Amino acid sequence: MTIDLEKVVANARAQLSAPTELIGRPTGSKARFELFHAPNSICSQKVRAVLAHHEMAYVSSSMSIIAGETYLPNYVRLRMLACDLEGLPLASLHTGSTAVATGGCDPAVVPTLVDWAAGRVVIDSKRICIYLDDLPDRGSKLRPDDLAPEIDKELDLVDGLPNYQMLVGRTPDSHRYGASPRAGTGVNFAMNKVARCDRYLADFPDDEMLQRGYHAKRAKELSAAEQLFSPEAMLAAYERAEAACDLLDQTLARRDAGWLFGSELSMADLFWAIELLRMKNLGADKFWADGLRPHVADYVRRCEGAGAIRSAVLDWPGAIH
Repeated sequence: MTIDLEKVVANARAQLSAPTELIGRPTGSKARFELFHAPNSICSQKVRAVLAHHEMAYVSSSMSIIAGETYLPNYVRLRMLACDLEGLPLASLHTGSTAVATGGCDPAVVPTLVDWAAGRVVIDSKRICIYLDDLPDRGSKLRPDDLAPEIDKELDLVDGLPNYQMLVGRTPDSHRYGASPRAGTGVNFAMNKVARCDRYLADFPDDEMLQRGYHAKRAKELSAAEQLFSPEAMLAAYERAEAACDLLDQTLARRDAGWLFGSELSMADLFWAIELLRMKNLGADKFWADGLRPHVADYVRRCEGAGAIRSAVLDWPGAIH
């Protein structure tokens, strides 16, 4: 099957409310990459950080998650194209994490990278970050070959954390974490996404690709509403996140250098930095506040000074809310 990638991407871009913007200075007449992303998406932030670190120019196609732009039909077509070409099964069960390896391919999320030079669409933040880092002539790698297995362990750990539940911003253990339960908010959060899928399923009854995509997404969000936001599930999610911070604190205590794998920033540091900043933004910095995990607290301060983190997150409009 012949695919007109320019047309598919142009159609997806045309449905967005924000105009495209060139980020950085391309080496040729135009940027090699185009990134569909959202300012406050933690997965988008990872990719923006790698692009910033390597000083790669790209066309920014910014999307509004609140407005439901990741569910727009032309964008879902673009994602479905990538899912199918990569042979990735569609996600129909929500694990609470963003990891494609455990959850499957989601047709209605960000980020999505278009590499115009290779004529390729790349999805999933971890895959995109590794893809960009492995391109030739990029200078020092964030994931050096000799450290790749150990770095990947950290990437998988971060990727597997329960960010979806933490987006609710509350935990049922108010005494321990200083917040009150809001399981109902989480259910509504997921059910609003189910309703979006229902709308598009009704609008495109004869479109096989969109029917597959929206049915899978609907099943995924319905499973989230039914399973992820009970008080027990929420508490378990926060305990997993705190255990990860505890493990990180122990790891940092054993390292003499400023970063996880020496004196140079690695992809593991970028992933952890963005994860910890999201926790801080959602009030979960209690995991390391008041001297509880001092190595993590120092690490967060160091991460906040990293140029790629400042560019991709802290100074990016709308990234922190």
